[in-house]
Amino acid sequence: MSLPSHDGRPEAPQPLLRGLRSARLEVPPGGGHAYRERLAVLTDAALAQLWLEATSSTGIDPSSGIALTAVGSHGRRDAGPASDLDLMLVHDGRTHSHDAVAALAESLWYPIWDSGIDLDHSVRTLAECRHVASADLPAAVGLLDVRCVAGDMAVLHHARSAVLADWRSSARRRLPELTGSTAERGERHGELAYLIEPDLKEARGGLRDAVVLRALAATWLTDRPHGGVDRAYEHLLDVRDALARVTGRPVNRLLRVYADDVAHLLGHEHPDDLLAAIAQSGRVISYALDTTVRHARQALRKPSLSLRPTVVRGRRRPPRLRPVAPGLVEHDGELVLGIDARPQIDAELPLRAAATAARSKLPLSPVTITSLQQAPALATPWPESTREHLLALLGSGEAQVPLWEALDLAGLVTRWFPEWAAVRNRPQRSPVHVYTVDRHLVQTAANVRVAATATGRDVLLWAAIFHDIGKVAGADDHSLAGAHIVAGLLERIGVPEPHRADVVTLVRHHLLLAETATSQDVDEPRVAQDVARALAWRGKMVELLRILTEADARAAGPKAWTAWRAQLVDTLTANVLRACAEGPRD
Repeated sequence: MSLPSHDGRPEAPQPLLRGLRSARLEVPPGGGHAYRERLAVLTDAALAQLWLEATSSTGIDPSSGIALTAVGSHGRRDAGPASDLDLMLVHDGRTHSHDAVAALAESLWYPIWDSGIDLDHSVRTLAECRHVASADLPAAVGLLDVRCVAGDMAVLHHARSAVLADWRSSARRRLPELTGSTAERGERHGELAYLIEPDLKEARGGLRDAVVLRALAATWLTDRPHGGVDRAYEHLLDVRDALARVTGRPVNRLLRVYADDVAHLLGHEHPDDLLAAIAQSGRVISYALDTTVRHARQALRKPSLSLRPTVVRGRRRPPRLRPVAPGLVEHDGELVLGIDARPQIDAELPLRAAATAARSKLPLSPVTITSLQQAPALATPWPESTREHLLALLGSGEAQVPLWEALDLAGLVTRWFPEWAAVRNRPQRSPVHVYTVDRHLVQTAANVRVAATATGRDVLLWAAIFHDIGKVAGADDHSLAGAHIVAGLLERIGVPEPHRADVVTLVRHHLLLAETATSQDVDEPRVAQDVARALAWRGKMVELLRILTEADARAAGPKAWTAWRAQLVDTLTANVLRACAEGPRD
């Protein structure tokens, strides 16, 4: 039996609980589900022992009408070595008096606090569980994963069943609230894939978004993706656990000061490799969340009459689908393959589908993306029609961004351009950059605003999507490296020689206007002559470089393109165009 301490609180006689904080940190690291299962078993054993002692000291029957439950990460059995505990004492409101329940709660919470483990706690009846879940969205999401640690499992079963039933019946009302909170959190904490010091839990694509996926699936409106999403979630948990072992604290933000040690624990040679792996996991979870939300919304809509089967002369006919392009039709707001599509033999189909999706503003369905992975390799050089599809995608503005994401996650982009693999998820440590190298390239292409019939548009789009392709490990000058890489890449895909040479020039000099304008006197004639000479005195190339400069800077981030920089670049551009018209001076 427990003896009261000097301040009247129950002592904690449980050796398991007293040493739990350090014992969790000392569990041999191994990563993965098995490691976290060992942590859960260790914690459950300490809590079960505490439960027996507390119920004994308070005279409560531990098997009737009351239970100790876990929510949050420990409820899911994926808590880390320094995670806090989120516990709830659930009772039926009849079997035990209010004073008895309060005494039991004190006998549980005080020893946990004394052990040094952070605790979030609550005491609720079955009715209170339902009320809290209906009024508090985070609490509702947490209760979906509630788990019985000790006591009467029937009490928890009734509470969880009621909360789940309420969650499903109120899905139409809760879905906007859930997606709104997710978007707000992403705006506040940023996107996990593009942060140098990411918050593994709160950032867009982080651990909390993975939990939201589970909550969406619990509505029964949609299933959540598995496979890649599960692996991404486990990987972020591994990073969180390694961070906890390095710091000894329940932190979720991977600061630079910890990056080297965390990378070493996880077997990465360089912190950038760790950030690239985190970026990949974040992208997978973000894409899965977007897709799952879209499907949940589709489920809440009434199906169009054209999507319903019809009966003609006693025979059921399939729903009518709107043709959008050869082999592609619209189904329930998504672009899907038609019955005549042959992805196994149509190498051009993925790019045709992407260009069509960009033009029609229809997302590619996940099933379609999977089918497109079956397409064979493109011929070398590419057919002209294939290049035209890619240029149509590149010229679609912001519509291309989610399409590139879907195609890249499916492995199609690196099949088209193996060089892309070296910049994929590659972090940029410049304070002006907000994206990884690959995402920056896509955003630069999206920022290009020229008419479809404008002279040099194709050259500009090629240069935009590949201007930083030289930002690879070991490159001293990414502009020079990129010019060398892009020359071979464009030759392989069949870009005609005059265009190819111009793209190489733009990639080689894509920083020329910006760096010259901010480091030299733009009104000095010699400066304009030097820039004009680098561009072979071609006024059209100067104009294209000016467009690329702005698109590149805007894609870097808000700090890279200011009114002051724009004025300097415009002044320099005007002077260089004048120098080109006048020709070289002796």
